[in-house]
Amino acid sequence: MRYIKEHKLTTFIILVFILFVVAGYVVMNYFNIGNNLPVYGDRLDGIENVKITDEQKENLKKKILEQTNVLDTSINLRGKIYNVVILVGDTAPINDVKGYANLVKESLSEDQNKYFDIQVFIHKKYNCTLVASGKIDEEGNFTETVTVKFEDDLKEEKFALNYGISNAETKDYNKKQEYTIKDDGEFVIYGFTQDKLGESVCSIKIVKKTATEGATVKDTTISSATSENFPIIGYKRRATNDFVWTKDR
Repeated sequence: MRYIKEHKLTTFIILVFILFVVAGYVVMNYFNIGNNLPVYGDRLDGIENVKITDEQKENLKKKILEQTNVLDTSINLRGKIYNVVILVGDTAPINDVKGYANLVKESLSEDQNKYFDIQVFIHKKYNCTLVASGKIDEEGNFTETVTVKFEDDLKEEKFALNYGISNAETKDYNKKQEYTIKDDGEFVIYGFTQDKLGESVCSIKIVKKTATEGATVKDTTISSATSENFPIIGYKRRATNDFVWTKDR
């Protein structure tokens, strides 16, 4: 007691330190109480009896890649959800590619279809999409130099085997990705791309008219893309037979 009276400040600091250590230990235990438990708890009971094998995944991938419009695919299993991502080409019809979801269902056994939910994500690679950038007036005319180019850098796009851009409709794989318009007038600029599935042509119309003094202009970018149908997502709940399709779940 005599020591405590003579060293009150030191004793107080030691007691506070001990309290902080104890409090920290309690808090850590509280937040880590479930660390040794499975992430999904008991929701995956029985999964060992319906395991989707690597062989099944590889066979499904091979089957999907054999389809006419497919460029690439990837597969992963997360808990009870079987996810399949499919990348299709420019010319792929939406109704045709929806049928690829049935390949996923058919690759699983009856018991697996009863146990797992399936999600199929279908993306479309718009290699042949042009964008035009510049200043426009209130009537929608470009007023200064217009730059027209491919939306994607096709030099970095592994699926683009050939490409070109021109002011003529005649196919020209000139490996150019950009076209500049400086003169006034009406122009149609064409883009050409080729991948392993075939060839695509896209075009964009430009009206260039020098602005009058004092006219209001603003920066803008327009695109040749005409379809907003992709990506699409198909979802099949376990123990059901049909996919429900929606653009963005």
